[in-house]
Amino acid sequence: MMQFPDSDFWDFSIEFYKKADVEQSCLSLQDIYSLNVNLILFCFWLGLNKKNKLEQDQWQQLILASLPWEEIILSLRQSRRMIKHSSIAWPPDFKQETSSSVSKIELNTERMQQLSIEQAWNQLDHTVSDDTSENIIRHNIGEYLQASQKDTTLANIEKDLSVLLNSATNT
Repeated sequence: MMQFPDSDFWDFSIEFYKKADVEQSCLSLQDIYSLNVNLILFCFWLGLNKKNKLEQDQWQQLILASLPWEEIILSLRQSRRMIKHSSIAWPPDFKQETSSSVSKIELNTERMQQLSIEQAWNQLDHTVSDDTSENIIRHNIGEYLQASQKDTTLANIEKDLSVLLNSATNT
């Protein structure tokens, strides 16, 4: 069994993702707006645990660190969804086992992407902000959106962002 290095970011993400409505909002941000959920989770981790505001050039470095993993994750996600919704007459056990195996590889790849993001962040200069966690998170997501050149704004994602912020503050 593969032994991953310890990661506070990964541990945070697993616990945060378990909270009510977080998964659905993350999937919405991913599927509707093509956002990288690991980078969104990183915005929350930075705001809640590290109190770090990053600027656009720093986000560009984190995006670059995550890109190789993003391509693999997208391919695995597409494959997993194809298996799940395939009309090919596979024996149900085979289809379930194959889907489960791909899902496990996808999760491992997500973890590798998070490790790459965290490692890249460790190489950046960062200072603690005295701003509120919510303002830090909003700032970081706005900077991430600009750096990634996604065709969306904070206003577009406000519904899902509010759900995530509510989950983050209700512990």
